[in-house]
Amino acid sequence: MAFLPDETGPLRGRTVVVVDVLRATTSLLVMLERGCAEVLIAPSIEAARRYQRAHPDVLLAGEQGGRAPAGFDFGNSPVAFAAAALAGRRVVFATTNGTRAMHMAREASLVLLGCLRNRSAVAREALSAARDGVGLSVVCAGREGRFSLDDAYTAGAIVAAALSGREGAGSVDLTDAAMAALELYRGTAQPAALFRRTRAGQNVIAIGLPEDLDYCAEPDRSETVPRLGDRVQVVAR
Repeated sequence: MAFLPDETGPLRGRTVVVVDVLRATTSLLVMLERGCAEVLIAPSIEAARRYQRAHPDVLLAGEQGGRAPAGFDFGNSPVAFAAAALAGRRVVFATTNGTRAMHMAREASLVLLGCLRNRSAVAREALSAARDGVGLSVVCAGREGRFSLDDAYTAGAIVAAALSGREGAGSVDLTDAAMAALELYRGTAQPAALFRRTRAGQNVIAIGLPEDLDYCAEPDRSETVPRLGDRVQVVAR
């Protein structure tokens, strides 16, 4: 497990779960639940704009400093996506931390996108894919190159879900980082309250979207597991 993408080491041949609970992986999950035909992961706002200029039918979604950049159709609010008419649409998506982490993980054999809302479903799928000696890594997006408490908590929640299943019981060898995330999860009763105290959560409140924190803090609301290469594709720089 890695608390930052730069701490992962080589990922080729591994199964990876990328976590950016506030808010990219939660938002992406909701986009797929709303029927998006495809979500295209851009490494930057500029790359998203370039892609949209070449494909005018594509919607632009993402954030800079938490807010939607000028000219974008959507920001990075899962609550807003949950009410949006997205069925059959293609969306190009760029955020400060989450979509960059997805790009950095793309050399892995399988990249799954996890959050609290799908934590048990993503744990089951990751364990199933990691059978027969294939390594499994949970990678936190972090916040602008620094440790993110909300991502670490969510990673711990995914680890706990993995350990609770039949496939994971007694067969998962935890790193120190995974054990630390698990202890954080087990020692925290109210994730929404935790999220409100983190830097990322405080920024979400400051831009006027506190409802996103409650939405992101709800565990096990979805069986959808986004994965790169399915309805989620990486856009080149």
